[in-house]
Amino acid sequence: MEPAEIAAGAPATVSACVVVRNEEAVIERCLQSLVDVVDEIVLVHDGECEDRTLQIAARYRSRTFVRPLVGHAEVATVFAFEQARGEWILSLDADEFLSEGLRRELRRLVAAPDVNGYEVLWRMWDGSRYITESGPYKLSLFRRSRVHVLGMIHAVERVDPPVRRVALQLEHRPLYNNFALRTLLTKHRRWARINAREFVGDLADLPSFNWDGPIAWPPRRRLLNRLSPLLILPYVPAVLVMSFMRERGYYGLRENLRMAFGQAVYAGLVQFYVAKYLYLGGSEGDRSAAKEPPRPRPSGKVSR
Repeated sequence: MEPAEIAAGAPATVSACVVVRNEEAVIERCLQSLVDVVDEIVLVHDGECEDRTLQIAARYRSRTFVRPLVGHAEVATVFAFEQARGEWILSLDADEFLSEGLRRELRRLVAAPDVNGYEVLWRMWDGSRYITESGPYKLSLFRRSRVHVLGMIHAVERVDPPVRRVALQLEHRPLYNNFALRTLLTKHRRWARINAREFVGDLADLPSFNWDGPIAWPPRRRLLNRLSPLLILPYVPAVLVMSFMRERGYYGLRENLRMAFGQAVYAGLVQFYVAKYLYLGGSEGDRSAAKEPPRPRPSGKVSR
């Protein structure tokens, strides 16, 4: 659906919710794109701030909250949605910002009375350039009363239909390459440990917002936990094939293989840590998985 086809409706308020962790290098670009577009900015910092992120946010009159360190954004996202006062929520990360087209059309989008959410264009960035053109799309704009969120790592918001897709871009430009081996061995490895900790815990213990889904792990997850020592190696090729087939509509062959490989290795790491925690017990270092390692350094070179 093109933006011009969306009928105007009653004015609606919009809360931009941004979860951050020491993001002084990119946060101003994000917040500047929200000026004169949203009614409030709710900024939640995961753990104590160690750089100038909060000072920059103060210049944009953000409603700022500092929460205990968790190590991923989804727990703080639940808190941010609870603090939001707008009818609509615009959810974005510090390394994302609104394109000019999305800035111009956002008010028209939220004025539509028969829509509960929008998926916007979210092209993939490899540290120096976009590697996709026509996708993927990301659910980033939705009515606060119609969104359902579980505070689990990598959990995706669910919005009551109707949800529409619009060809307006939410720019996503991290300063490093998410597909590089260095990133896989640092950020993704840390995430895998946190992910595994959640899988071996109780689903009901996770924070949530408007949650109407299950409050216990389904049989499939319990079986994957129980068989985790046997599935570490088989899981990698299985996820590799599934990821490759699922994403091939957006990526070229080379990028698709890299994306699928990264997802497969991550899935294998999660199963490894699940097995470790269930059958061997975790070390103190594993229990502090939320501790953030040094960030990947921005570089003009991109790993291929």
